[in-house]
Amino acid sequence: MFQRNDGHTQQRMFSVIDQLPPAVKRRLESSWAHVFYQEYFRRLDETVFSVLYSAKKSRPNTPVNILVGFETLKSGFGMSDEQLYDHFLFDMKFRYALGLHDFDEGHFELRTIYNFRAALATYEADHGVNLIQKATEQITDEQIEHFQIRTGLQRMDSALVQSNIRRMSRLQLLVEIIHRVYRMLSEHEQAQHEPLFSPYVKQDSLHYCYKVDRDEAAGRMEQIGRDLARMLDLFQESYGEQTAYRDAERVFHEHFRFEEGQIVIKEGAELNGSCLQSPDDTEATFRTKSGESSRGYVANITETCDSENDLQLITAVSVAPNITDDQHLLADDVENLKERMPIETLLSDAGYTGTVAAEAAEKHQVKQKVSGIKGRKKKDPDALGLEDFQLSTDESGAISAIVCPQGNISEVRPTQKEHRFTAGFDGSKCDICPLKDHCPAKRLQKRNVFVLRFSTDDLRVARQRQQVAESGWDVLNMRASVESTVRSVIHPFGGHLCKMPVRGRRRIATMMILSATMVNIRRITRHLFPPIPKKPKIGHPILI
Repeated sequence: MFQRNDGHTQQRMFSVIDQLPPAVKRRLESSWAHVFYQEYFRRLDETVFSVLYSAKKSRPNTPVNILVGFETLKSGFGMSDEQLYDHFLFDMKFRYALGLHDFDEGHFELRTIYNFRAALATYEADHGVNLIQKATEQITDEQIEHFQIRTGLQRMDSALVQSNIRRMSRLQLLVEIIHRVYRMLSEHEQAQHEPLFSPYVKQDSLHYCYKVDRDEAAGRMEQIGRDLARMLDLFQESYGEQTAYRDAERVFHEHFRFEEGQIVIKEGAELNGSCLQSPDDTEATFRTKSGESSRGYVANITETCDSENDLQLITAVSVAPNITDDQHLLADDVENLKERMPIETLLSDAGYTGTVAAEAAEKHQVKQKVSGIKGRKKKDPDALGLEDFQLSTDESGAISAIVCPQGNISEVRPTQKEHRFTAGFDGSKCDICPLKDHCPAKRLQKRNVFVLRFSTDDLRVARQRQQVAESGWDVLNMRASVESTVRSVIHPFGGHLCKMPVRGRRRIATMMILSATMVNIRRITRHLFPPIPKKPKIGHPILI
């Protein structure tokens, strides 16, 4: 049965906190623990989590705000469950952050937090709602309102985060999949099909690979392909809906194909980042960025950046497989932000440019400013682009005319193909133009007309190039600070290319959201209680 925890609002007359010396108590009340309690713990709406509990009269639940606070501190400090549990039991600062002023209150067993996580994961799998995200976004929105933070201008960046999975070769992955299929079977079926499985299950997948020479690896792979295909045929009817069977079916089609009735191993070039990396995390993907490989996810982080704000807060955190294009992350997060707060301009790097991002920004009336453009640089540095032309629009907003850098004007007409346009320039003027050899407009064979063809995508890129040329350095400087924000969020988990202590998109997303929440708490603490600048040391006089 769900029951709210309001006991922390009315403390005992005498507690351990009251026994602290005045100076020590003031230090506690100006620490992150006090801000955590006031700006996070007290703002947490416990009723969001009431859906996890039975409506029947029964034993009351362990206080939800303490459980969520426990999870937040774990992510924010990068501690293990055992480490944080010890702090919860014996560290007054951590207990104070959770609204506890004595050591004899609020006790729960560590198993309770495991059950709470399981309930959260089950609810998200069934309903597609991350209750932690829902609750923390509400807290962030209240903090933004309380501190009067302007949200019209925000910036965005992403970082790769690795799942807590083993790094497997193709051979080890396939053998591990066979182990999972074997464990799926009943004892009778295991004995019945012992000859099929015995070459693989006598030892674990890693030790199996140790004993395979490089020269015989291809032959082993071919045999595994034949055996795996036979397993899929044998157990489809009985186990077709089981997770182990579905993983085996997926891996088989990712690594093998049929040619003239024969099973053939796919070449490494035929595999892509979406292939299964581990049966322990089926959503994790593979990506190489800047020469470094990562198996897991990408976290997208957005924060306010208006120069008039005395305090900047992280407003959104989302997690997706690491092969997800940044512009898709932008599209999803812009929709979320627009529903929660007024946002007018979003700063990003070149990775967030593209048709999807442009359509999302236009749909939600958000102006996107980028610090660069994706794509190859021009082979000819003197070559003109569409961004060097001036476009005019009519009253309806449609493109009506275009002016070249030399002042030659032409009408713009749509073609039969959707989203494509042409403009024809007077050839007599283009023939004597000094920029003719560098111009994208090309002369027709039968008429003395130079035609420029472009699409709406070309037009979008041209406008972005114009924006970068006008304010690129300003956007670059304003956007750059978000990179330190990203580092502060992933720092508890190892920093650059961090490896999370958990696996699975849902669990990793929760930890990233709560880590960002702790970053906000630390920022609010510095805002409310700025550090006192140290006095410069006065050197001793030199005796001669």
